[in-house]
Amino acid sequence: MKPGALVALAGLLGACAASATPAVTPPARPVAAAFPDDPRPLPRYHSTRFALSLPLPDGHTWRIDDHSRETLVATHAPTRSRVVAATFRVEALVGRAQCEALAHARNLVPSGELRVLEDETGITQQTFDTRTVVAIEPGLGPSQPLVGHVMAFGGFLRKCFVFDYSTEVDGAADEPVLSTRLAYARARILGGLELDPFGTVSRAPPAPQASPPSPSPPP
Repeated sequence: MKPGALVALAGLLGACAASATPAVTPPARPVAAAFPDDPRPLPRYHSTRFALSLPLPDGHTWRIDDHSRETLVATHAPTRSRVVAATFRVEALVGRAQCEALAHARNLVPSGELRVLEDETGITQQTFDTRTVVAIEPGLGPSQPLVGHVMAFGGFLRKCFVFDYSTEVDGAADEPVLSTRLAYARARILGGLELDPFGTVSRAPPAPQASPPSPSPPP
């Protein structure tokens, strides 16, 4: 066989071997979930204990705990989101700074290092002196999970409200989705939070009622 034919045969065999080996396709990276883009009014959960009404997108998929903790806690597994909300009365006149300090002292919101993206103060819920913060927990690297927060602390006379929306994505590649969720929570969840009239919030959770005493046996 001529040398040129050997070269051609070797090339043909190499091509066949390459075609016989299937190409390995890396698994598709899961797309981070976002909230539905629906302009209609959101479903609402009303907490009698905290005298507040909380709007929640994709309402039926949230799990709500309104009895076992110091705060209302709602979790949304598809977006790895969590809402913490509470109201409480205090003995002294308060504003946003005092209510924020009380929230941290009671461990109602995270106290770790945050990278603040937005920090605003103003009047919300008609009468409350409020600080609103949008922030991100610094990640350890581009492939580490990122957690974002929308927090609010409001005070009016002797009443405080506390709000913390947190959500997690897999890493820096999902920052656009994280930003979208934070903007949504800022505008529609916190923006739609409603507080009941002032007098409906007690200073402390009601104590469990004691059982009535057993009747004494007849003499």
